[in-house]
Amino acid sequence: MITNHQYYDKYKRNKKAKKFYDSDPWQKCRLLALRRDYYLCQSCLRNKLITFANIVHHIKSLEDHPHLALVLNNLETVCDACHNAEHPEKGGGKPKEKTKVRVLAVDGNREIT
Repeated sequence: MITNHQYYDKYKRNKKAKKFYDSDPWQKCRLLALRRDYYLCQSCLRNKLITFANIVHHIKSLEDHPHLALVLNNLETVCDACHNAEHPEKGGGKPKEKTKVRVLAVDGNREIT
């Protein structure tokens, strides 16, 4: 059975982009972005949710800004659901179930005097 991602890669993804995403420089840069972001979805974090993620997204698209392809500041880690929301034409089916943890804002401990 072929997954949505495999179908997209095989039939819809630009061949030049596929070659780029399979390259060693991209794989190394991708790993740096994942580690920098602690494998957490940056889009969810902005909404005070903690979600595991393993997709590295180009903030300014690779197609429109190829010179930023390997610039770490142009990359962010996102989860499947957030990436599908950013690129609905690539996402295909229903996003996988996410594990969400609500982040609460709290004050630090106060010393008792």
